[in-house]
Amino acid sequence: MSNQRSEQAEVWLRGNVRPVAALAAVATVVLAGGIAATTLTAAGRPVLAAVLAAIGVVAAGIGLLAAAAARPRLMLDRHALVVRLSPGRVETVPLDVAECFFPGSNPLARGGEQTCEHHAAFRVNTLVLRLAERAEDYRRRTTFTPWGTWNDSYVVFDGRWCEPLSPELARQLGRRLVDAKREAQQEAAVAAAES
Repeated sequence: MSNQRSEQAEVWLRGNVRPVAALAAVATVVLAGGIAATTLTAAGRPVLAAVLAAIGVVAAGIGLLAAAAARPRLMLDRHALVVRLSPGRVETVPLDVAECFFPGSNPLARGGEQTCEHHAAFRVNTLVLRLAERAEDYRRRTTFTPWGTWNDSYVVFDGRWCEPLSPELARQLGRRLVDAKREAQQEAAVAAAES
């Protein structure tokens, strides 16, 4: 795993800050209420200072989350896929380990209601990257679960935290994966012939 990326990295799946914007709107209302309550009750300066400090901490946290959410979820960097399913960490997957992409969906519970996986009233689109089972080192990774999961050689990107997902996007990424693998094989053949 490396945090340095080449300047030529190609973004395959962009991030999404819309969920952070909704969080920011809720936080703004709550914090504005806190300021109003502090002002209306004629609280002293220490209370007002504490409220302003809380606003600063919350604003900084939301800003950091927004910056992380805006970063790409998936990129091609030379001969590897760079997967970001955590705000502070990326994973690099060699192209020969990546097998295919396909669309999916996950059940979405609303308001604490129980959902049955096959009869969920609401579903969220996902994009699934299938990795080779032979690649034991890439079977599982820890992720920030709202962004997606990585278990049993399946990397699942949650559609709420990335650009809009569709079957057509999955097909495009599948074609791009085949092309990238072919290009890597051609480069390896040329390098072998030159040596």
